Amino acid sequence: GGYGGGGSAGAGGGGGFGMAGSAMDHPMVQQHVKEAAMQQAQHGFSVARESAVVAVSELRKYVQEGPAGVSILCFVGGIVTTVIGALGLLNIMSVVTSPFQYVLNAYLTMFGIITFLLEADMEALRGMRVLGRLAPFVERYQGDVFNRAKILTELRGRGFYYVFVGSLAITQCFFCLLFLVGVWNLLMGSLCLLMSFGINPAEHMHVQRGQDHGAPLYDQPHGGCV
Repeated sequence: GGYGGGGSAGAGGGGGFGMAGSAMDHPMVQQHVKEAAMQQAQHGFSVARESAVVAVSELRKYVQEGPAGVSILCFVGGIVTTVIGALGLLNIMSVVTSPFQYVLNAYLTMFGIITFLLEADMEALRGMRVLGRLAPFVERYQGDVFNRAKILTELRGRGFYYVFVGSLAITQCFFCLLFLVGVWNLLMGSLCLLMSFGINPAEHMHVQRGQDHGAPLYDQPHGGCV
């Protein structure tokens, strides 16, 4: 008797699945599913587009400031490049499995530290409690770079430097952390190169969402990108 009841329950369950399958085969149900999927896709696209507009608006504000604003963006990129490269160095086993990748991470870490030190705003750094202790070291390092590698003190030289770093990272994979680091460095290099020719890209970056008043364009930067 018990087995018979189980069989009946199983049959009932099978009937339930059959009814669900039949319902999904109904044209009206399929139409509702398609409409719901389209609405979700449109909502996701709208959110992504709105986020992109906000990102471009914020980027434009920094670019409008000229070399000083771009220097801040380069500074952020240097920190991110250092972190991504250092995370790659933590995988010690990759020395054997992927030695070239490990060497690349070492280079990216070094380039990230160089960028961080070059673009650091000394006045802001001295005002920090913890990092302020590094101000004398950073200032001494900047002085050495300015004396020995003067090409990195100019916008054009800085631009070629970031393009080089970005080309190293972007060719390693597609749409991964290294790829994003490469894209950012290439973008910073392009901005520096354009500004070295007297072109401010902010004038060609149109923002559709609201009005963007931005910051004034400075003739002299207060950051590292000069």
